[in-house]
Amino acid sequence: MARLIISAPDGKRGILEITKPVTTVGRGNANDLVLNHTSVSRFHAVIKQEADGVVMIADRGSTNGVLVNGERIVAETALVPGDELQIGAYGLKFESAAEGALRVEKVEVPSTVNEVLNAEALQGPATQVPGGSMEDLIAQVKKLEREKYLLTVLYDAGKSLSAKLSIDDIAEQVAQLAFRIEGVERGFMMLFDENGEVQRQTEVRYRQKPKSEQSSSQPQISLSRSVLDLVKTQKQPILISDASADERFTGSESMKISGLQSAMCAPLLGKERLLGIFYVDNLEQTAAFTQEELNVFALVAAQAGAAIDSAITHEQLARQAVQRSALERFLSPDVVEMIAADPDNVRLGGANQVVTVLFSDIRGFTTISEKLPPEKVVEILNEYFTRVTDVIFDNGGMLDKYLGDGAMAVFGAPISKGNDAANAVRAGIEIQRLVLQLNVDSIARKWPELRVGVGINTGIVTAGNIGSPRRLDYTVVGDTVNVAARLMANAAGWQVLISESTAKTLGPEVQLEPLAPLSVKGKSQPLSVFSVHWAEDKKTASGR
Repeated sequence: MARLIISAPDGKRGILEITKPVTTVGRGNANDLVLNHTSVSRFHAVIKQEADGVVMIADRGSTNGVLVNGERIVAETALVPGDELQIGAYGLKFESAAEGALRVEKVEVPSTVNEVLNAEALQGPATQVPGGSMEDLIAQVKKLEREKYLLTVLYDAGKSLSAKLSIDDIAEQVAQLAFRIEGVERGFMMLFDENGEVQRQTEVRYRQKPKSEQSSSQPQISLSRSVLDLVKTQKQPILISDASADERFTGSESMKISGLQSAMCAPLLGKERLLGIFYVDNLEQTAAFTQEELNVFALVAAQAGAAIDSAITHEQLARQAVQRSALERFLSPDVVEMIAADPDNVRLGGANQVVTVLFSDIRGFTTISEKLPPEKVVEILNEYFTRVTDVIFDNGGMLDKYLGDGAMAVFGAPISKGNDAANAVRAGIEIQRLVLQLNVDSIARKWPELRVGVGINTGIVTAGNIGSPRRLDYTVVGDTVNVAARLMANAAGWQVLISESTAKTLGPEVQLEPLAPLSVKGKSQPLSVFSVHWAEDKKTASGR
């Protein structure tokens, strides 16, 4: 089995098993091995596994190249076990070894023998021991055992609650911990919103009762307003040893009706507010709980409050992450950062603004796809679109939509970066380059050779949320979009066609070739059209 041992710049290590005929390596998300560092090109290298087991590595026009044992390679190079590779800031070691049987060493663990008191021996005449009778010693031992047990409950509470990120999971865990306290027969948690109002109440849990029997065989908990107000006001745990004789609740009719004997109630405190209460009781015994048990109960509640506080924060962050992820599906990371930093600067709801629109399309893909199995078509489109999206994002664009085997991108909305037309043209050239790079390995991948046409136009559009109340899309509409689509439709494979409005914004570093005016539907006058010259780049890439 051939594999790479990967050493990241931050010291972390990983392993990649080489199982595919072609494994792509680079910074872009479409690669099989993603090396997320600026020193790594978007599509940096490929690793090929030949039928005879030989593994080859090839550079794909990266900026920093591929080093094998310290030497930069210029052509496909065979790898041998032990070779040291350098791709940007990452170090990789190539290994190839036959799979061997897994050796399992059996570990001998010595057993621990605990000394215990022989109960039968203690049934004889009372034995005197230094400092008191044997009964006194037994009582002390039982007290120590009880304290040890309660400390174990606290330890388990800290260990289990710290790992919970769901409020329902926390409630379930707290119930299990509460029932380990002697005397607790049932309990629940009540949670408050930011205004102190009851937001939700967890299901009442019962000790050792099947869920099917609980509602019919157990009286429902009716929490006294007096208890609730006392905990809310004092934010301290309370112990009720005998509800009928407790002066704090003499005026509470609900306490009398419930038949409550003993209870404990503690606040669930967050960093900034009271999150709720934790309540347990016993309907049959007075003085069912001691001060020691209240202390343990209160500490469990304190840890539960901290866990709930963390869960609420986690849920808020998760919602924000979902919102941010939705933006990142269509916008480049730096545009997302700009929106997050200054959301008021985003012009939504139908604002007119100048943008540059780019359309790209794979030429003849419908015919190509008819000759391929569906899964191969999906595989090709997924990798192609992932790489195209990376190009759009890297150049500050917004992915507007996929159109069959084509894509539409907008540069300048929702936020302009000031050089939107130049960014769009650069993206068009890079799309052609990535297609050229994909075609280099088309035979090894058993892919058809692809050709792409690109059309780009600059002008005023209406940008905003467009659709119905049930389905909105942020997009751009207007004549500028239509012209860009017409340019793309007239672009041959490998061509990047741009309008005069786009050409006027470019600097001298972009070489343009004027073409014959183009007549398009909806325009009374032919359009001035230019082809972006990148033929030299194409020849260089082809030679490589």
